[in-house]
Amino acid sequence: MKSLGLKKVSENLTNDFPAIEYREYILKNGLKVVLCNTGNIPIAAVNTTYHTGSRDEIVGKTGLAHLIEHLMFEGSPNIPRGKFDEILAKNGGESNAYTTRDFTSYFISVPSSHLETAFWLDSDRLSGFGITNESLEIQKDVIIEEKLMYNDNSPYGSLDEEISKRLYDGTNYSWPVIGKMDDIRNMNLKDVEDFYNKHYTPSNTVISVTGDIEYERTIELIEKYYGEIFCSLNETKTEIYPKKITKETSAYIKDDIHLEGKFIFYQIPPAGTKEFYSFKILSGILSSGESSRFFQELEYKNNLVHEADSSAFSYEKSGVFMISAIALKGKDMQIIENKINGIIEDIISGNINDREFNKIINRLETRFSSRLQSIVGLSDRFSYLKTIHNDCSKINFEINDYLVLTKKDISDAAGKYLNQNQRIVLNYIPK
Repeated sequence: MKSLGLKKVSENLTNDFPAIEYREYILKNGLKVVLCNTGNIPIAAVNTTYHTGSRDEIVGKTGLAHLIEHLMFEGSPNIPRGKFDEILAKNGGESNAYTTRDFTSYFISVPSSHLETAFWLDSDRLSGFGITNESLEIQKDVIIEEKLMYNDNSPYGSLDEEISKRLYDGTNYSWPVIGKMDDIRNMNLKDVEDFYNKHYTPSNTVISVTGDIEYERTIELIEKYYGEIFCSLNETKTEIYPKKITKETSAYIKDDIHLEGKFIFYQIPPAGTKEFYSFKILSGILSSGESSRFFQELEYKNNLVHEADSSAFSYEKSGVFMISAIALKGKDMQIIENKINGIIEDIISGNINDREFNKIINRLETRFSSRLQSIVGLSDRFSYLKTIHNDCSKINFEINDYLVLTKKDISDAAGKYLNQNQRIVLNYIPK
């Protein structure tokens, strides 16, 4: 095991927030470990993140990463189907998981006195494939129902699928994480096992443990339960090269809705870049609270929309800036789009005042200062930073990436990436 040591960062901080100290290790099989003792409440959180998601699937086998997430609770070599949650509950714990395009994350929270039980349960899932065909068929049905409920039969529920195939055409980001219905139905046990064996390996895994823990004892337990798990050869990650958008694309989609919706998407740089942080601030200026641009112009003054929103989010290889507006009954969507265009043009021209800029900065500082309030959230953040950026120090320094930005940075980013010839517009209309 290689210890990367205790990260004593307080003397290097360039902000006024108390430093979070943590330790990093790498086991001989390549498993990466992050430990953070937050003390006080006798609870511990274990986050296990695998650097694999829907981008590692192939055409015809979409939805595999999400399907395996479900199946990882359905039995492993030494834990029969149905026992994982039962054992965890008896020890006062709970668990959940989620899948993205780039990674799959599992988390357990448990009284710190039962941390070893959490490691035993979690490590057994990584130690070998233990899924049965019965479990596979059950979870396929569960996911099909999930897709029908939240995507196919939900208002605007097809949005992710509709934008992905346009924004990332020709790449492995072009299908939704949940997968396509026919692919899910046709999945077999060999498909699942092949994906598991390729991607669920120690060298492709980060484990972050936070809460009331002792460093030496915790790493001893991790060595005990994870250290002897065999690691196959390092996999080659699926590269993503999004095509640059050079002209506006617009589409009309009929849906079972009552109110028309307009959704505008732009490609932007991914998280970790100056531009991405600029767009996070811009999103706040546009749509955060009743003093925001969208609320004032689209709702309060002109009574055009039921709601309007914006967000900047990121995959590992690409960022997205989205603007959405749900029109009030009978309102003209073109007028709404013109208003949105005018607001963006005003931002690009440099018209950002101190009040709206500082409001968002203050909110970001408040959110950053509360990052210790949830040990589950903290463990998840450590795993994300290590998996995607290979840099846990951002847990203390990422706020600086916002604090150094100026109003001009926001306008410049908008001017570079939010032009009308660089976007995709989806118009949802009632059937």
